[in-house]
Amino acid sequence: MSKQAPASSRRKRLTEEREREILDATFDLVAEVGYEQATVDEVARRTKASTATLYRQWENKPKLVITAMMARKYPPLPHIDAGSLRDDLVTLARMMPAPHPKGAPTLGIWQAVISDPALAQALRDVLFAPYLDALRTILARHVERGTIRPDNPALAHAEMFLMGSVFVEKLFTGTEADADQLIAVMDALLLPALTSRS
Repeated sequence: MSKQAPASSRRKRLTEEREREILDATFDLVAEVGYEQATVDEVARRTKASTATLYRQWENKPKLVITAMMARKYPPLPHIDAGSLRDDLVTLARMMPAPHPKGAPTLGIWQAVISDPALAQALRDVLFAPYLDALRTILARHVERGTIRPDNPALAHAEMFLMGSVFVEKLFTGTEADADQLIAVMDALLLPALTSRS
């Protein structure tokens, strides 16, 4: 009698369509109830899948959620060069994702991010990276143009300022920052710091 094939080789692969259905359901569930309340059992119920199938495919909830986030990568941002530093930053703010009507998954998991390094890394690499890359390009261009002093200490904190504003709004008010709120904070704090000559 021949030996059985290893479990990994016997694993039945999900079709691409079925995998997309499960990942979409996971993404929507986290948007609705938050990361902590979202369960693999509920994903299974919504997609009429067995929990065994989900665990076999993704091993645990963090991996399932991260994969769902990865599958929802935002399209590349267009090149931003609106002229002035303020116009560039305003353009970037208006490109950032609008608040999800049921609560953006990026913010639905914000509490879990503090204690889960894998989720934090996914948040940075998948959702924030395009906007941070665009911000770095904007700042580098305005340093070259002389708008920003190359030794301005605010340069080292601009990325944290931009993304931190989103989380602080959620923490203090329970709502998600929209573009107008980000722009108001940039006008009051970030722009004066970046253009300071002292």
